[in-house]
Amino acid sequence: MALSVLALLGTTDVVAADLKQVLIAAIDAPDGRSDEELSGRMAEFFKGQTRSFSPVRVKVRTLRKFAEAGCARLEATLIQDEVPTKDGKRIPFAVRYELNLCRDGQPPSEGIDLDAASRVLSGESPAAMMRESGPQ
Repeated sequence: MALSVLALLGTTDVVAADLKQVLIAAIDAPDGRSDEELSGRMAEFFKGQTRSFSPVRVKVRTLRKFAEAGCARLEATLIQDEVPTKDGKRIPFAVRYELNLCRDGQPPSEGIDLDAASRVLSGESPAAMMRESGPQ
């Protein structure tokens, strides 16, 4: 489910932008946190996955700021109560994930080996990349 949430972050969908706004609010907040109720299609998607009609909360905290202005490592938690289990109980459910994000919606460039990334994207094998870089 976390991968589905991350995939929706990469879209231009208005609801995904609402989630982005909660994430960006944490980057901008003096205490590095934001906490909102999720609504719209993203919330409906989450509810469909959990089979619960309870509200979905998004709590975000900044784990660290990058040197690049407006960029941070974030921890996002989606929380929902009353999620049914296979044995008929209803329990709280949470999905937690971390991501690097800048205010413009892109990941920060800090810590990324752009040369290696471009070789991977061009289809170069990891073994070939290791041969080129030589012993460390």
